[in-house]
Amino acid sequence: MNPVIKLVAVCCMCSFSNKLLAETVTLPIKLVDKLILIKGVANNQSGYFLLDLGVSDVVLNSAHFKGTKSPDKGFFGINGSSASVETKWVNLSLGTVSWKRRFVHLLPLTHLEEAKGEEILGLIGGKIFSRCELHIDLSKMELQIDKKTDAKASRIFDALPSAPASIIPFKLKGGMPWIEVRINNLFFKFGIDTASEFNLLSTKLYSFVEDSLYNKRIVRSRGISTKIKSVKAGKLAGMEVGLLPCFPMGVLFTEMRIINQNLAGANLDGILGFDLLRQFKVKINYKTKELFLWRHDSSADHLIILSQFSQGTASDPPKYK
Repeated sequence: MNPVIKLVAVCCMCSFSNKLLAETVTLPIKLVDKLILIKGVANNQSGYFLLDLGVSDVVLNSAHFKGTKSPDKGFFGINGSSASVETKWVNLSLGTVSWKRRFVHLLPLTHLEEAKGEEILGLIGGKIFSRCELHIDLSKMELQIDKKTDAKASRIFDALPSAPASIIPFKLKGGMPWIEVRINNLFFKFGIDTASEFNLLSTKLYSFVEDSLYNKRIVRSRGISTKIKSVKAGKLAGMEVGLLPCFPMGVLFTEMRIINQNLAGANLDGILGFDLLRQFKVKINYKTKELFLWRHDSSADHLIILSQFSQGTASDPPKYK
């Protein structure tokens, strides 16, 4: 190749690479209990934000920001309680990746700060990543955001050096991805919520999975709302995500009706939370609507407990709407 042409080609590649790097950031994760906190800046105020794909968009803590009253009906927690909200326009940045003039809601999160012992400026929801790829790797305690990622290039790079163990198409429930999950050889719709400390299952599924549960108990649970409620809980064996067997996951049984009514999209049977991230490195490509999974090295040899329904045909699930 002509040396001049080669030099021009290298310069073009470097320019292209620098443009991609400007749209990519890797942030350290601060884990508080089972919640993922990342540093960010909203309207020149710096602090920690909770990564919460279960909320549609960005929510700021009204204890730290002031807005104007909104006619919206409010936000809700998993226990069904709602709260009136204020709204505000903000400039938001996570590392070198930024969003200008973002319309956000304000919600009181003081109870969450008190429970976790950490100042939390707000929640980062799924819709803000609509043009991004999101990499969550708890083995490295890192979150990577690729903004305006080229979908074709992304798929090429996925093959090098380690192909994902599973690639799963997803759809959106509000701003939250949802996928099909297999339990006892039957498929159910589960959202992916990074702020759910336990997996959630509809109370209507309890009798169907009861024989696959151990360490059954009653626990007190609270979501975004301040309302505390006693719910059934346990460890569920025999769950498969992308046909990958999972080791037993902690689950809470809750009423999914409120979530299904308040977020647009298909009715969900449950939510996958922290236990999914503990087992797998997860990449969410919002442009191609694909979920990529790699099993963490630390969990590769973890004992997998299969339920009694893992072989043969499962009995019919309970019928519900």
